[in-house]
Amino acid sequence: MELMMHTLTRSQTVVAWDGSEPARAALAWSLARAAGGDFTLVRVLDRTVSTADYFTEESTTVRAREVLKDDADRVSAQYPTLTVHADLRSGDPITELRALSAPDTLVVVGTHRRRGSTLRYEWSMGARLAGSANGPIAIIPESDDTHHTGIVVGVDGSAASNAAVDFAAAEADRTGQELHAIHAWQEPLVWRDTTEPDGRFLQTLETSHRHVLDQSLLAISRRYPALDIRASLVRGAPQSALLDAARGAALLVVGDHGLTAVSKVLLGSVSHSIVLNLQSPMVVIPAPSD
Repeated sequence: MELMMHTLTRSQTVVAWDGSEPARAALAWSLARAAGGDFTLVRVLDRTVSTADYFTEESTTVRAREVLKDDADRVSAQYPTLTVHADLRSGDPITELRALSAPDTLVVVGTHRRRGSTLRYEWSMGARLAGSANGPIAIIPESDDTHHTGIVVGVDGSAASNAAVDFAAAEADRTGQELHAIHAWQEPLVWRDTTEPDGRFLQTLETSHRHVLDQSLLAISRRYPALDIRASLVRGAPQSALLDAARGAALLVVGDHGLTAVSKVLLGSVSHSIVLNLQSPMVVIPAPSD
């Protein structure tokens, strides 16, 4: 095991680690999918809250470094094909984890299973990090000990969606699971709460959306000819369609467009709604940089 204090190697998995139950869920999920390569446990000592004095801060750092090293050593011993690193950082957790994110680095964070009001998850680490990261972010809820299968991905034809489809297809192919691609559509807002739109117009609209779905999967079907792909065109809100399909799924993958004025701070509305109601492991893929 290697103790790191500064930079990380690319093409790796980074797990936010503090020993809590959500962190353990994130670690278990990450280890289950890691076949080899670099694997990093990151502990961020939150210095946004002032400590009592310098000596308390220093002793906390020393102890945290020892515990993190022990935890990483245990992972390394159990998974000899992994190159396991321990990275202790100090500062704002979101800022530090964002600095580690990159297009070829999967950052994994745990979260409590959603219960009760979604307001308590509004500014969760997963929601905040996924809205500002430079690469894919996996948000893993605590395990419910049930068997989950299938990879669900949201499709809308955008650059972020296409990146999500690529990621989901690779995961489905690697794990031998079905890829369930969902494109949800709704009639224009001008029709809602007024009158039912013309049937012919709706048929034309549905055909157009079907084309978006088919085109998004065309390259994937050629790249993975043996992959089992199920395509669903759903008339309704995308967040509802994806959440319904993700119940019992091994993974839900969505592309995130962000919000126009604050795209590096908040998730887009669909991704954010799904994070607030998360029941299955989820990976958020940001739109590729221009």
